[in-house]
Amino acid sequence: MVSLSRSAVIFFATISCTAAFTGPVAPRPSFTKNQATIADETTKFDLNEYLLSKKDDIEAALEASTKSTMPQTDKICESMSYSLMAGGKRIRPVLCIAACEMFGGTQEQAMPTAVALEMIHTMSLIHDDLPSMDNDDLRRGKPTNHVSFT
Repeated sequence: MVSLSRSAVIFFATISCTAAFTGPVAPRPSFTKNQATIADETTKFDLNEYLLSKKDDIEAALEASTKSTMPQTDKICESMSYSLMAGGKRIRPVLCIAACEMFGGTQEQAMPTAVALEMIHTMSLIHDDLPSMDNDDLRRGKPTNHVSFT
């Protein structure tokens, strides 16, 4: 089993995403009709099914990440949960998990980094909505974090 640091997993996930969208397209190997059929049957991958298979575990990990046993942190945890659990495709954590699995790791090993990636993304959305930035009052039809928690 390959053991990767969290930063290595993020790096490989980023490279994988970048290569998928911007990398050079390798020429498709020439197959006979029979070989092409076999290759297509063995490499079929349903991205939507994969995304959905990871979403519940990601949602549970995100929810657990905003819990605290200290009453002094109740308001900040509520604020974090409000924005973090607003929903979405969760593509960033799924890509992190997929990159880890691609190198022999497990979903459990990747989950802390996957949660951190989603938190960073959510923080960037909160930051973008602030009055000093876009000054948005709504995100996905709900009051933004700074409107709800100030």
